[in-house]
Amino acid sequence: MTRTAHQSVTIVDVAKAAGVSKSTAGRALTGSDEVSARTRDKVVRVAAELGYRPNGVARSMITGNTETVGVVIPDMSNRFFSAALQSIARTIRQHGYELLVSSTEGEPALERRSVEVLSTKRVDGLIVAPVLGADTDHLRRLADSGTALVLLDRPAPKVSGTSFVSVDNVEASRLAVDHLIGLGHRHIGIISEARYDATVTRAAEPSPTAHRPSTMRLAGYVRAMTDAGLEVRPEHIAHSAYSSAASYAATTRLLNVTPQVTAIYCTDNVLSVGAFAALQDSGCHCPRDISLVGFDDHDWAPLVRPRLTVVAQPTEVIGVTAAEDLLTAIADPAREPATHLLPARLVTRDSTAPPGLSLIPPT
Repeated sequence: MTRTAHQSVTIVDVAKAAGVSKSTAGRALTGSDEVSARTRDKVVRVAAELGYRPNGVARSMITGNTETVGVVIPDMSNRFFSAALQSIARTIRQHGYELLVSSTEGEPALERRSVEVLSTKRVDGLIVAPVLGADTDHLRRLADSGTALVLLDRPAPKVSGTSFVSVDNVEASRLAVDHLIGLGHRHIGIISEARYDATVTRAAEPSPTAHRPSTMRLAGYVRAMTDAGLEVRPEHIAHSAYSSAASYAATTRLLNVTPQVTAIYCTDNVLSVGAFAALQDSGCHCPRDISLVGFDDHDWAPLVRPRLTVVAQPTEVIGVTAAEDLLTAIADPAREPATHLLPARLVTRDSTAPPGLSLIPPT
């Protein structure tokens, strides 16, 4: 019988052609040990000859797997998350899985809805970058249900039994501040989303799985200054909301209030954009008057003048690590969860120099 495009080959057709029952054909095609190797080979050969393609829903009912993974991120336009997503997709697909991706736009309700929908679709596991400061009960329930879950970049303190993958934010800040200290800077300002009081009142060794990235980066600044014997002055710590406009305003205030500051470190790419613009508009020459270190090596950093010195996250490695950990959790639900803190690197360019160069007439 000749079939049309709408009359696809079914498991019943395969079973009839192979001379076995429907259940035997199903077990053979899923590699069950309950079927002899001879029968399995015959069924597989007949299925290939007929052009049989198994129904995904039916296969998942038999194996318990859908061979799909969900990824929930807050902002698709954020280069960190888009780059991490690319490496996650590449790694997942190499292992025969496909991705279902949702962007929450930083909205807690959208995150809850995304997790709910992906769970309903019976994905084999989820990688989630939680909305900062939002309730995480939905993630706790997901983890408690036994679904493989890996947290990316942002922690969920109330959620246990999950792996966490991030750059080592404390050490990343140390790279930036130690670089400036090594150049001779002693009055170093910082533009940060975190508030200074919130950091110093916490434990001396803040946990990366309990605090947001901005807090850990501010803690790294404080630790680097303290270890170098330098005073941490509250007026040198400029709090900024997460926008380039807010960072522009925070940098302008810092320059006006603390003229002794000779270097500034920004703890995020968005904040770096605002700070760079503020320095340009203030009339300060960078780095002759003020050195500047940004965070994340985005495309604009080597293109502006001066080219921006940055702390670069290993974004691709972060994505690969998250994907590999999730695949391990899917294959072995009893495995112990892990915290992966990956090293950043300093990319030195033209925006940093020793202090006091403003005293030297430009040539």
